[in-house]
Parts: sequence; structure tokens; C-alpha cells
Amino acid sequence: MKKVILILILFFSCYFIYNKTINEKLYYLTIGDSLSKGINEKKGITYGYNDYVKSYLESNKLLREYNNTFVDSNYRIIDIVRILEYNEKKDNLSLNYLIKKSDIITLSLGMNELYYKLDKNTQNIYTYIDDMINNYDKILSYINTFHHKKVFILGYYSALSGNNDIFEYANYKLKILCDKYNYIYIDLFNIFNNNPKYFNKKSSFIPNKEGYEKISQIIIEKIKNN
Repeated sequence: MKKVILILILFFSCYFIYNKTINEKLYYLTIGDSLSKGINEKKGITYGYNDYVKSYLESNKLLREYNNTFVDSNYRIIDIVRILEYNEKKDNLSLNYLIKKSDIITLSLGMNELYYKLDKNTQNIYTYIDDMINNYDKILSYINTFHHKKVFILGYYSALSGNNDIFEYANYKLKILCDKYNYIYIDLFNIFNNNPKYFNKKSSFIPNKEGYEKISQIIIEKIKNN
């Protein structure tokens, strides 16, 4: 009888330890546009801030699952709004479901729209930004219906000189939105704006490998500071 009791104690001890370990591991989801996509270097290896964050979680045995299905170079904020509203699937996966089960989410949306608008014309640019942020609010409002450990929102910057007032306004509006939901705003303007150290091409806002490492360092530090 004592032997049976001992076996049961060992069994339940292992069971609870296993469950505690599993529950401590994190679901990491990234949603975004060109900035989230990263860059391809030799041997087809992709470097993006999300790749470095994923590696950090893996190396510290904190990662349960990672998903970047809803990262696309052409994504606009309004595209993610539509995907959520109509529960559109990609690779047979639902973004609504991925958001629901995720612990950590990183979002970088809006750079495509800003650069497109600046390239065409700056007429009514501030109204354009207001509309962008209003649509972003719809995404964050949906995310806020669930409980997540941390949600990171990447801010805006210009790889070129000029238009600082426009990017500062966009970041000001985005920061207010992050504060509304108590999400973590990642200030990239003061690091990347017109800083050639972090770019290989002056005509593109996509950072180089060093730039992506810098973004990931900021996010990882904020993950560490629970």
C-alpha cells in the first residue's frame, strides 16, 4: 500500500511540474508589414527583429510556439482590420484565433502607408495619419478583448532627412493609442531617424542587420522586465 501511495505521489509531482513548465512557456505572435518581414541575406537566412526575439525565447526555453503567418510586405493597417472583421484565413490559420491564444504580440503597421503617401504627395497628410490611427485603434481594440502578457507596438521613423514633423505627429498619435490600452510603444524615431548606421539603402526604411538587432534588443529588454 505504501508503495502504491509513493508511486501516486511521484506521478502527481511530475504531472504538476510538467504543467507548470508548459504554462510558463509563451505563444509569440508577430503581425506586420515590410518592417516585420526582415531582410534576406546569404543562404536564404532571414533577419528581422522578430527572428531575434524568437531566438531569445527559444534559447531561454521560454517559447512554446511562434507564428508570423500574418506578416506581409504589402500589408496596410486596413488589411489587418479587414482580416479580423471577416475572419479571413491564411495558410488555413485564423488571425483572430492566433491573437486569442498569444501571450506576446509585436505589431509594426503603418510604415507602408506613410511612405506611400509621402512619395505621392503630402496634401492632407495629417488627416491621412488620423485615419491610419483610427484604423489601428480597431485592431488594438480587438486585441484588448483578450488577456496578453505584453503587446509591443513599433513606432515610425524616416530613413531620410526631412518630414520630421510628420513622423513626430504620427508617433504622437500612436503613443496616445498605446497608452489607451496600456500597450508598450517602441520609440524608433530617436534611434533610426536619418541615421545611416542602421540602413544599407537610403531609399528604403528597411533597417540593416544591425538595425534589426537594435529593435530586438529593445523588445527583449522589455520582455525581461516583467
